[in-house]
Amino acid sequence: MSRALLGAAVLLLAPIAASAQTTPTPPVEAALVAPGWRVADLDRSTKFYAVALGLAPCTTLQHGALTEVILCTDGKAPRPLVILLHEITAQPDKPAPGGLDKLVIRVPDLAAVAARLKAAHYPAGDIRPAAGRAPAVLWVKDPDDHGLELLGAPPQ
Repeated sequence: MSRALLGAAVLLLAPIAASAQTTPTPPVEAALVAPGWRVADLDRSTKFYAVALGLAPCTTLQHGALTEVILCTDGKAPRPLVILLHEITAQPDKPAPGGLDKLVIRVPDLAAVAARLKAAHYPAGDIRPAAGRAPAVLWVKDPDDHGLELLGAPPQ
């Protein structure tokens, strides 16, 4: 091997050798339990999620002025999907701002969820059909204007 090629090979392999020498930090064994977002009216939001997704409160916690209602898929812990946070504030009709933009949830029958929402007079847009490898999608807003991106089964 020529000196030029040998020098190029050393330069190319140097970053690999350097990264191999450092011991990577092992990942934390973590799992998302459920997103929590602020709501203006706890009863209104609880009813929406019951109608839209069949969720039921499985735990309610009180932290001073903050009420936390954990909604579960079967009404029993430990299968939480959404946590509703309601704080008694000077502006009871407005939830405190939060940083979460949307929830993405896969449902087995997207058309059935859309029909449930429409039957209960909740606004539900049209289902965007599956395209390529992307599943069908239904965008919905909850009473506090949080976005729900509901996904149908992935295309086969």
